[in-house]
Amino acid sequence: MTNKVSVKRSALVEQPLKTSAATGATLACMGLDNSIPLMHGSQGCGAFAKVYLIQHYREPIPLQNTAIDHIAAVMGGDDNLSSALKLLCEKHQAALIVVMTTGLTEMQGCDVVRVVREFKTQHPQFSNKRIVSVNTPDFTGSMQSGFASTIEACMQQLLVEKQLSVPKLDSNIQQLNVFVSCALTSADLELIARYCEAFGFNPVLVPNLSDSLDGHLADDDFSVTSTGGTGLSQLASCIHSKASLVFGESMLPAASVLEKHYQVPSLFMGTGMGMQQTDQLVMKLAELSNKPVPQWITRQRKRLQDALLDSHFLLSDAKVAIALEPDLAAGYCEVFSEVGASVERVVTTLNVTSLPQLKTNSVVVGDLSDLELCVDECELIVGNTHCANMCEPLTPVLRAGFPCHDRFGNSDILQVGYEGARQRLFAMANLLKASHQDEVPAHKSSYRFEPSSCTQPALSS
Repeated sequence: MTNKVSVKRSALVEQPLKTSAATGATLACMGLDNSIPLMHGSQGCGAFAKVYLIQHYREPIPLQNTAIDHIAAVMGGDDNLSSALKLLCEKHQAALIVVMTTGLTEMQGCDVVRVVREFKTQHPQFSNKRIVSVNTPDFTGSMQSGFASTIEACMQQLLVEKQLSVPKLDSNIQQLNVFVSCALTSADLELIARYCEAFGFNPVLVPNLSDSLDGHLADDDFSVTSTGGTGLSQLASCIHSKASLVFGESMLPAASVLEKHYQVPSLFMGTGMGMQQTDQLVMKLAELSNKPVPQWITRQRKRLQDALLDSHFLLSDAKVAIALEPDLAAGYCEVFSEVGASVERVVTTLNVTSLPQLKTNSVVVGDLSDLELCVDECELIVGNTHCANMCEPLTPVLRAGFPCHDRFGNSDILQVGYEGARQRLFAMANLLKASHQDEVPAHKSSYRFEPSSCTQPALSS
């Protein structure tokens, strides 16, 4: 099925769906151990991204900012960036500093690559510091693209340009790279890692948010760097892996860097949601390892089959709509397709190549206002908290994507694999059941009477 993609071009957005690419870049840094995201822009740009992520994850986000003021906005902010890098290198022992641009510095024409190169020349004592720069203007892309661009920049600048020394890998270790989109949660990453380990593989998650933003209590009150994730030594070992499993179309360019320069094959696994994509993942792992599928995975598949049977009475033929980033929207389209629901419309943020193949009746690249025309026709919406504020209580909304700050635990829900599909199906069915209204009102007979009408009158004296 091929859909016609409608791209909305409006000078005014009243109900935005997407957020900035710099916010996605900040999130990607949280999955790289002992790293510092440095946003080159005004303090307001950094504050917005920080509050946005803190509200969603309810965790501290160690984001630094070059604090471009009104003078630097006119005269140029190169000195601000150099001063910020010098301060971070002197005071903090970060393994990695990721410099990301904003709309303000992009409009200035700031060449962050040149500034970083000149900084290392002028300060030779910091020449061994690993600094990665990535362009993430607010006016181009979205959270998904900023997240993916950051990982691609790390692959290119750390491995291809050899900022990292590559360790030797034990020949007895069977290693797999797992590139994961921002569509996946910490719980999703842990389950994918468990699947890989069940076949004897050592998975390297790139990036690994399940170490840093999984809702655990940190040992320190506050850290100026990310408190977990994929270490640089693990990142360097990616060139020795047997293959790269890619979850989310946006991560294909990052994986292709390893394929092009180090001949590590890329294997696209969709988003890993639903039975068909999970079957593809499990069979590929069995093929790569030459091992049979473990019994516990087979049992989880049977449980998903039973969940599909149980929930199809409510979900089959149900009309739904989706308002998410492209990778996550594709995953939910798969789940709805397998249970027989009809996705009336997908509203997303980027016009990517996979949109025409989504299993839906229409695709719009726009904002939440594009849902208004179909909300009354739909029984269920999948979207974030802003979507829920617009649609509920008339139409129930299954929380997914960013941000979801009006529910606890939404940053750690399970969506992928057999287990994730099962949980999402039950969540959808419960929402429909709770909001279900009988089409035919209950009949009340005109001959019906209440017990109070049968009381005998008091006897007169």
